[in-house]
Amino acid sequence: MSQVLGIIGGGQLALYLCEAAQRLGFEVSVLADSAAAPAAQSANRVFTTATAAVAELDPFIASCDVITFDKEAIADDVLARLLECSQHQQLEIRPGVATMCLLKDKALQKEWLSEEGLPTLPFQVIAGRPRSLTAFSGELVQKRRCGGYDGRGVQILKVVESLEQFWNVPSVVEPYLPDRKEIAVITVRGQSGEIQSYPPVSMDFDAQLNSVRTVSMPAAISSTLSAAATALAERAVTLLQGIGVFAIEMFVSPAGELFINEISPRVHNSGHLTQDACNVSQFEQHVRAVMGLPLAAIIHESPAAMCNILYSQAMEGCCPDNPVKERLPEFGAAVYWYGKATGQAGRKMGHVNAVAPVVSDAVVAAQRALEQVTGTYREYIV
Repeated sequence: MSQVLGIIGGGQLALYLCEAAQRLGFEVSVLADSAAAPAAQSANRVFTTATAAVAELDPFIASCDVITFDKEAIADDVLARLLECSQHQQLEIRPGVATMCLLKDKALQKEWLSEEGLPTLPFQVIAGRPRSLTAFSGELVQKRRCGGYDGRGVQILKVVESLEQFWNVPSVVEPYLPDRKEIAVITVRGQSGEIQSYPPVSMDFDAQLNSVRTVSMPAAISSTLSAAATALAERAVTLLQGIGVFAIEMFVSPAGELFINEISPRVHNSGHLTQDACNVSQFEQHVRAVMGLPLAAIIHESPAAMCNILYSQAMEGCCPDNPVKERLPEFGAAVYWYGKATGQAGRKMGHVNAVAPVVSDAVVAAQRALEQVTGTYREYIV
């Protein structure tokens, strides 16, 4: 009988984990918030809950041999129940409950980075809206401690003149680093402690939505800095002792200093282009790691770029109802639709990967392919 991988979360990350696991001979159970979620359309077994309440977890848990996640925003009581079950049953939680508890809270994560001597920007932890502006000056970034994603839960305060500008929520506040580059390293750690990393990628952000617009591989940094970023990512993942894929997002200062922005304990949007740029995707590597298979040796086969397909009203009617992969050979591109019901502006409906002999050509190809399939994103062409 096949081992069963359980995934908490039913979004596009879970969808591609599901497909990778099934190709490797595993069955998949998914705990999703809706039967229409992307991963629910591919999993062997689907459990739905709008709340992921502890009382609703047990049937899902009973169906799994190993449980992993497609998001870090998991309630504390759910993580506690998973830990309890793993201690009394033949059940593995990977990357691990302690790792999830640490990384889902940006304040705990920043404190851990500082304690471990890993470079990160200076920060302050606030319980809510501060009572005084005395400690705050210059351009700042406020991040909610928990629950933020896709640019939500982050705001840039360019000129702080009033306390009302701060959200009244538990947060981390740090200085805004001007003229920075943003990169990410996708690193995977297996059960034996083996670590492998994909080449660093550059990330370009949408200024209005504050979410990733374009990702390109290799990153637009020197080979020396690329090696340093990879070494820093692998050091962080080694210290975490987690199992699976981790996305280590970093800032690069104008002086070439590296600062860890945040670490995600899961497959990540910045790693989507591994589906077409490399011999093995981040999704297959994650499944290999959490299910105890040897990691595949990573080969970077081509420069590549990825553009997110972000929903707008102008796109209504053009998004497929089911997950679909479409090839656009004239652009050297592939379009990955997630099969999501339409929603609010900025929601990720899919992504476009393009490969080319040089990375600048891949970026242009991905943007042109994006323009063709949506007809809406000309303003995003750089």
